[in-house]
Amino acid sequence: MTELVSYAVRDKVALITIERPDVHNAMSLDVFDQLGEQARRAADDEEAGAVVVSGRGGTFSSGLDLATLGGVEGGIDDGFIARLQDSFTAFEDCPKPTLAAIEGYCFGGGIQLAAACHLRAVAPTAQLAVMERRWGLVPDLGGTWRLPRLIGLGRATELVLSGRKVAAEEALAMGLAEIGLPADDPQAAAFAYARELAHGPGALRRTPALLRDNLGRSRQAALAAERAAQLLSLSGPDVAEAITAFVEKRPAAFVGR
Repeated sequence: MTELVSYAVRDKVALITIERPDVHNAMSLDVFDQLGEQARRAADDEEAGAVVVSGRGGTFSSGLDLATLGGVEGGIDDGFIARLQDSFTAFEDCPKPTLAAIEGYCFGGGIQLAAACHLRAVAPTAQLAVMERRWGLVPDLGGTWRLPRLIGLGRATELVLSGRKVAAEEALAMGLAEIGLPADDPQAAAFAYARELAHGPGALRRTPALLRDNLGRSRQAALAAERAAQLLSLSGPDVAEAITAFVEKRPAAFVGR
């Protein structure tokens, strides 16, 4: 199979890159499948402590490759859509921080992939839009679940109904993105941010799921989940290392557990 989504690890950061710059990194069925495979690969990779997802050539993704809609053997059914959804959910479920590094177009499936990541960073060139309305479709790759949790129900509804493009500055203001990247080498800045996460304590790996899952829990269940996560942190080496490093007045050397 042609490598349409590449994978590399550099300084504990897994770099997952859509490699279709000639079509603005539009997502074919093979791209969806390889995205899921690479996300699961990063989850199991002991050399990786954080993940950066991006697109080659200054574009994150223009969304679904329309040829995918017409080229599905047997037609599109519930199982087919679930297969695509699983590819994105793998980034949300990754036990390491995932960061979408967005340049240029981030449309349709692209914005839903970004929403599945734990964090979103935008370069000044970024344009984000939920464009499914153009094709008579609803956002079915997790967008209707994730976007209201990121930006609130009203803003999410407006973006889905209008299909309008959101520039980087507005995306940051509304909470659609959390990190602004510089115009000069935004991918290097995204890597540097992820590198700090990758070299952090194991608590950083537990936090995204804890925050997300506690949105749907009662207070009692959320507090119980916090206790369980904290006991895992205390049972690992990173807390002791943090205290020792503080006493010795040196940077901590975390192992990520």
